[in-house]
Amino acid sequence: MPISGTEVMLRLAMRRTIGVTGLVLSLAVGCTDAVPETEQADRKPIDETSAQGLPIVDRAIEFHGGALYEASTTSLTVTSRSGSFDLVVTRNGGEFDYTVSGKVGADQVERLVLYSNESVQRWDNGEPLELDEENAQRARDFVDARVYFPFLPYGLNGPSVYKEDLGLENWEGRELHKVRVTFQEGTSTDADDHYMYWFDPETGEMAMFGYDFHVGDSGLRLRKVTQSQRVGGLLFSDQENYAVAGQDYSVAQLTPQFVSENMMLLSTVAISNVEVTPTG
Repeated sequence: MPISGTEVMLRLAMRRTIGVTGLVLSLAVGCTDAVPETEQADRKPIDETSAQGLPIVDRAIEFHGGALYEASTTSLTVTSRSGSFDLVVTRNGGEFDYTVSGKVGADQVERLVLYSNESVQRWDNGEPLELDEENAQRARDFVDARVYFPFLPYGLNGPSVYKEDLGLENWEGRELHKVRVTFQEGTSTDADDHYMYWFDPETGEMAMFGYDFHVGDSGLRLRKVTQSQRVGGLLFSDQENYAVAGQDYSVAQLTPQFVSENMMLLSTVAISNVEVTPTG
């Protein structure tokens, strides 16, 4: 059911109390010399048997917040070089209610999207928009893209997530536990993207993650955690965002040498103004 104008104003007021900053997904940058196309095996989905849990991922989710992810309301601000968005994320078991607001596009339109189990609604500069199915999906993608990253590694045990344990890998003198992730085909508009995660093998703390993408501005990203903060039981991290553009890149190529020789620091991502309230 659509919410009232009064409730919209209340939600906007809530976000103004935590400031206006945020996350914009990385833009493609100038490409370095192309790397030969990776083996086709790197592009194939992981076998469905690996949709089951992995001990290192279980440990990581527990370390970062565990059951609190499924029973809390979190408001936060995520900031990158491209602008800012305010998030209010409520989960209560299988129920969710996400609110994302911030300025978008060259015209700096103030966008507000509310997305829940029941509906998705969008306002631009305070004006409600009627959404056909195509634009409703775009609104969902707008929210999902901005909610996904700050709450990692939450969601990695979802039923459509395929995981492969790649064991330990040395990064600049530090042993990290490496996990490759793909998604069941058709589960989202970004299901063809591939991810790699590196966790502390003892605590499960996420040290960095990378992903490739092949629709629109294709390329490869690596997010390195620079500092973390735990608020109300949930762990959030600031990150350096390294990038290279090009269709033929794969997360399988990510090594310390590859990063230093081929990727540039595109932006930094900072999370602030975090408030966490349990709902359980």
